[in-house]
Amino acid sequence: MIPPAMRALILAHYERSAPYLVESFPLAPVVPTYYPLGLGQHATYGGSWHHAIPHTVHSVDVGDPADPRHYIALSPNALLWLVHRDAVGFESWTPSPRNPERVGYARICLKPRGRATQEQLALAMVVLRAVLLERGVEAIPALNGVDGATLFIPFCDDPTYEAVRTWLHEIADDAVARNVLLLSTDVHDHSSPRIHVDVSSNAVGHESTLPYALIGTVELAMVTPIRWDELGHVRNGQFHASNSAERLAQGTIFAQSAAPLAQQRFSDVRRAG
Repeated sequence: MIPPAMRALILAHYERSAPYLVESFPLAPVVPTYYPLGLGQHATYGGSWHHAIPHTVHSVDVGDPADPRHYIALSPNALLWLVHRDAVGFESWTPSPRNPERVGYARICLKPRGRATQEQLALAMVVLRAVLLERGVEAIPALNGVDGATLFIPFCDDPTYEAVRTWLHEIADDAVARNVLLLSTDVHDHSSPRIHVDVSSNAVGHESTLPYALIGTVELAMVTPIRWDELGHVRNGQFHASNSAERLAQGTIFAQSAAPLAQQRFSDVRRAG
């Protein structure tokens, strides 16, 4: 249902961006997203893999060693192979490259609800960053291409998802308590003009979209990592498959932002708390 010209744009985008994804998320288990009814329609998700794969594509096992779930492991060959099989986007729970069941990047997902604006989203990102910085932790911001954003928090010491998720709930609750008119964690409230803070995807098998991946809007928007000083200047949806080369030419902004945080340890955060 996706025209050949759009398919060509998707392929060209990942030919450029695959090295950027692999640099930051080597061998991460990936979940491809598809749009069988066409762009702008509902997505379907690939999940664990149950079919033969070429020898140039590798898998990563998750769960019970006696009966593991097999996921495609992120690599340039894997991404391009999946794109040739009609994948549009890629998601992951961003685990450690050493253990697919331990955290590599924690994630805070932010989504406008009701009539919340992009200015409110930017303010929410700043608020969450301030709460994190109080605890000695920095995050990498990425715009999701439509109206939301994700804060990626790198940890180098492979903490458990349960521990990190509990801590993130504390972060979210603290931020909401200080900013009740701006933020909410209420999953049932879709009408109040606030920014919803979600940390539930910090679990094995509960993924969110990766930086530099495309999403299935009509324009094929790119999930765009930004520098903090670009907040409010780079817009959601500004970069997409047709012009992503312009942004990618600026270098691996996500990896550049992550490099100074390479020694950020969850164990230090818990001791400080």
